Amino acid sequence: MSSASYPYPLLNGFVYRNNRPIIRPSFHSHSQYEIYYFHSGRCSYMLGDQVIDLVSGDFILMNGMTPHCPKIDPSEEYVRSNLSFDPFFINILEEKPRNLELLKPFQILRNHHLRLNGHLKSAMEELLQRLHCHYGRTDLFSYHRLRLTFIELLLFIYEMCQEEMNKRMEAPQEKEKIVQSILAFIESRYTENIHLDQLEDALHLNKYYLAKLFREVTGQTIFTYLYQRRINQAKMLFMLDRNQSVTEVGYLVGFKHPAHFSRLFKQQVGMTPDQYRKKIK
Repeated sequence: MSSASYPYPLLNGFVYRNNRPIIRPSFHSHSQYEIYYFHSGRCSYMLGDQVIDLVSGDFILMNGMTPHCPKIDPSEEYVRSNLSFDPFFINILEEKPRNLELLKPFQILRNHHLRLNGHLKSAMEELLQRLHCHYGRTDLFSYHRLRLTFIELLLFIYEMCQEEMNKRMEAPQEKEKIVQSILAFIESRYTENIHLDQLEDALHLNKYYLAKLFREVTGQTIFTYLYQRRINQAKMLFMLDRNQSVTEVGYLVGFKHPAHFSRLFKQQVGMTPDQYRKKIK
């Protein structure tokens, strides 16, 4: 059952111990954050310019924008769990750990591979199994159990990534610092009519260099990211106030023309804003 059956869908998708064979693996990317856990099989995971030879207990957190693809040996059963979620939905969780940004591992590390053994491997698999028990049920108790287990999973990942995050924060690469400045600029003004000239003035760097650098680091253009940010915000607004019209929401997130909003929304979400609005009702 789709997670959209919940009052606030936390997960775009969750498949537990998926053993379906992949006939034609292909590189793909998406705006959602993803947690990938490898149970068994033989797989080399391609993530951007990395190739990771997986063993049971490996998990990868991904920001989604970097192209990724599994390369599997079809002679062995390939078993994995995948969980994807919209980072902006974290804002509607009623409870957050005090002074702890749960999404920092995805934001700072962007893509990160960890190999779990012993009790850590067991703890990760137990969390995934609990998510599986509650995912897809529509009663309120299951929804809240899912929410709490999801928070616990994010806390577990945060703890596992803390050492690496501290290293990155102590000595951030110059390119990543510039991209973070671009992201901060977009976050503060994404509902406005943004131009590259404004970025150039704000960051005191050539606009063509900024555009090239952003694409190099994130795998997408500045305006692709801007539109994804607006669409994600629109999805949240539709869920928080289901009486707002499509036109109103489009204007609130920065689209001046309803047709442009509807076209980009359908490209990213797979349905029109009106269809999405009716679905979550």
